[in-house]
Amino acid sequence: MKNFLFSLCCTVVFSILFDRFIRPCRNGWRGYTLHTLSILTFYGATLALTGGFWVACVLTDALFLALVIASNIKFRVLGEPLVFSDLAVAASFLRYPRFYLAAIPTFLKIILIPAALLIFGCVIAFSSTALTAHFAGLLILLISLLGLSAGWKFYWRSSVMLRPNLEADIVQCGLLPALLIYTLRWRATPSPAPAQPLPAREPDTDPAPFLVIVQCESFADPKDLVPNHPLAPLHNFERLKKSSDHYGALSVSGFGAYTMRTEYAVLCGRSEEELGFRAFDPFLTAQDEHTFGLPNRLAALYEKRLFVHPHDLRFYCRDRLMPALGFTTLVGPDDFTDAETAGPYISDKAIGDYLHDRIVSAEKPELIYVVTMENHGPWDAGRLDAPDALTAWERHAQNGDALLGSLDRTLRDCGRPAHLIFFGDHRPSIPGYVTPSKMRSTPFISLSYNTHETDAFPSVSKIIPAELHNLILKKFKYTSKI
Repeated sequence: MKNFLFSLCCTVVFSILFDRFIRPCRNGWRGYTLHTLSILTFYGATLALTGGFWVACVLTDALFLALVIASNIKFRVLGEPLVFSDLAVAASFLRYPRFYLAAIPTFLKIILIPAALLIFGCVIAFSSTALTAHFAGLLILLISLLGLSAGWKFYWRSSVMLRPNLEADIVQCGLLPALLIYTLRWRATPSPAPAQPLPAREPDTDPAPFLVIVQCESFADPKDLVPNHPLAPLHNFERLKKSSDHYGALSVSGFGAYTMRTEYAVLCGRSEEELGFRAFDPFLTAQDEHTFGLPNRLAALYEKRLFVHPHDLRFYCRDRLMPALGFTTLVGPDDFTDAETAGPYISDKAIGDYLHDRIVSAEKPELIYVVTMENHGPWDAGRLDAPDALTAWERHAQNGDALLGSLDRTLRDCGRPAHLIFFGDHRPSIPGYVTPSKMRSTPFISLSYNTHETDAFPSVSKIIPAELHNLILKKFKYTSKI
């Protein structure tokens, strides 16, 4: 009994101590009832499985400490604490560890495997077959779950974290309460009423224009990125502003990651306000909202609707989601097996060459949505023979700008009506050079070719990605509210 009570107290006390190290910093002691019940739930489950009081204590606190460390690393690199949707993409760490390992400090990489082996050894050595210990764990698990259920039903559901405000909720209530309540809120979010497909053009009107939408990886304005470090401007972007019908700043929510937030908003036109708790990873619920997909809504105008991405389409489950959103053809890495690379990924030039060939050979106008890959991090010194990470990013960004220039020439010379939308998905996270801040916008530009309607002056504005979706529909005299 003494070991049981002491291990139980140590589990709770150390978890609270670890919680005080969370970033952004905890303020006050609100949320510790929910925190304690969550900790006891895992302690009870572990004790019921292993029968070891200290095994349950060590495993519970080790897991929570790992969550705190992961959240703090993410906050330092991306400017956002750990959120429930991050756990849904944990499998991608095993598939593409390079995307994540660069953010982990060296000393953690060194101790990670020994610490895991030590914990595994403790589980083997100190587990017990004593029925009383297993029964005690089961009892704690049931009591904790009842406490959580009652608290949710009679208090938390109606009064706590009613709207997403992640940093403030972490500060006020801590990491575990935010993870749990946000998960419950996300699960309870209802799906919207289906969107209606948009009508075809009248028989006597001109055919739909080619529609090319390019989501350029980590594309940002060098002048805004590092104010105290002069970088060369994006010459094609600056030049094309004058002939554009719209350009400006795209107010994306993510920094250094979360491509899918921008991608979903442009494709489906649903703002973060409308998505609520689904906004943290809208791809998780995209199947429920597939009717909002731009390809579905414009299906009457375009027989062929292509999604082009020269990387594993299983990432973010694009291989399943994009057909649901209305794309008829997926163009993935298998279509670029012999293509030129720039750094570790398929080059933007290869994308431009593919699009050129596709556009000039197409018999009918097509809708083409492109997600580039060349400028994906991490940016190591030596990449593209660059002396440092920032220079490596800059050289890739210039290649992205060259892609914009290439598409401009292709669409201008093809002689067909066409629209080009080009934008950055998020700013890069480059430790030591580009760190999280409130300034997160990326450039966007909208260009029209060989059409009868032109604006006298380009419109300049700051919009959110969902408004970019609406701007695309307005080119067809539609709005997202139809």
